[in-house]
Amino acid sequence: MLKKNVEIEIPSQDPFQNDMLERKRIAENLTLLVESTKQPFVLSVQAPWGWGMTTFIKMWKAHLESLGHVCFYFNAWENDFVEDPLIAFVGEINRTLAEKSSTGQFSMQLRKLQNVGGTIVRRALPLTVQIATQGLLGQESVKKVSDLLFNSGGDIASFASEMAEEKMKQYDNDRKGVQEFRNELTKVTRAFSEGAGKKSPAVFFIDELDRCRPEFSISLLERIMHIFSVKGMVYVLGMDRNQIEQSVKSKYGPGMDSDAYLRRFIDFSVNLPEPTVEKYCQLLFDRFQLQEVFAKRRDGINERDALMQGFVKLARSYRFSLRVIEQCFTEINLVLRTTSPDVRLYSYLLALLVALKTAKPQSHSLLLDELSPADVKMLLEDIKQDLDVSDQVCRWMLAQFEVYLVFGCLHSDESRAELLAGLRADAQSQNPVERRYAQQVLRFAEKIQYDLYYKEVRSLVSQISLIDELTVTG
Repeated sequence: MLKKNVEIEIPSQDPFQNDMLERKRIAENLTLLVESTKQPFVLSVQAPWGWGMTTFIKMWKAHLESLGHVCFYFNAWENDFVEDPLIAFVGEINRTLAEKSSTGQFSMQLRKLQNVGGTIVRRALPLTVQIATQGLLGQESVKKVSDLLFNSGGDIASFASEMAEEKMKQYDNDRKGVQEFRNELTKVTRAFSEGAGKKSPAVFFIDELDRCRPEFSISLLERIMHIFSVKGMVYVLGMDRNQIEQSVKSKYGPGMDSDAYLRRFIDFSVNLPEPTVEKYCQLLFDRFQLQEVFAKRRDGINERDALMQGFVKLARSYRFSLRVIEQCFTEINLVLRTTSPDVRLYSYLLALLVALKTAKPQSHSLLLDELSPADVKMLLEDIKQDLDVSDQVCRWMLAQFEVYLVFGCLHSDESRAELLAGLRADAQSQNPVERRYAQQVLRFAEKIQYDLYYKEVRSLVSQISLIDELTVTG
């Protein structure tokens, strides 16, 4: 059965049990920071997309909850269809507290918070929406606007003056409304933070902020600063800071000092360290549950080790991001689960072909067609630019690949002889790296002539590219 990359399990009794990236210490230090503050506080946890930030945030949230803190989780990206983040924020507070309290003890306070928040949102809506909902204007004003949509002249200036006067009158009400909302939010925060077994402050996690529309992400930051910044509440922003800075410039212009702008909102920032490729690959190996595949294979242990060693080398050589590594494992998972356990598996070739498809798609596409000797030479030279053939694993991978290209993709004996003659000459080279590589290729070439699977490159390319009919194994 084909299995997707499943989310890491986060046991409530031991949130960091599956912490393959070893970030528990960071969470513990941040916990000390959060518990030491008594004032409104905004903390940003920063990492590029695909570095496991969401997993870290959810583990840390579970850790804080185990210590008695009330925590909220708000996925900004999933809510950026909402016109005003205030609506979604209050909804998340309501939902979380409803889950934590079956008695409905906060219902009256939450209702008041919602009512005050609704007033703020209604006053912040664009004029056309206010008019349509009669949020600010009476019937007479609505009629005036309707008339003005079809007329021009001095009436427009007169009406604009009336509107300005009306907005000025509302200024005090708006200011008082914001303060009333903050007062109510403070009461709610204090109420659920001082309950039995609870600990202050409450922590509001806001994840995937960098994936939102620029207007929404900036509006959310400004709402936090102007409305939600209350005593007893800490906000944790999960984001790629570079992307947020681009959002700032998108809204306020390229000349905006985006770093200075963000410093107005964020009190403290921490950058998650980049995970090592080895640990992340092992994490994905476990999450895709690939061990169950290799357990059914006769030579599963050696095939598994070769796959992991080879792909780690390639991911480093091509400087794959964690997100790209995850996408590569999706393809590896596909091939492994569509290959019968009794069919021989060439792990080094699988790793190389998947990496090549991602890093050098044009070179990989050559493998879908008939190859000439010139194509083979060009393909190999392209790969050698990035791989260190002085490394044994890289040398074995590339040597296998070259032999399978020569015997599996070239159909002319003359073409094969030409390439093999060049290898024999290189095997006498004074360059030790070049000499060892050529000798390795020739040793493989001697074996492959008796190998019925010498067309494995073409077969694997077809599987990866979904050309051949697939059979999903159990």
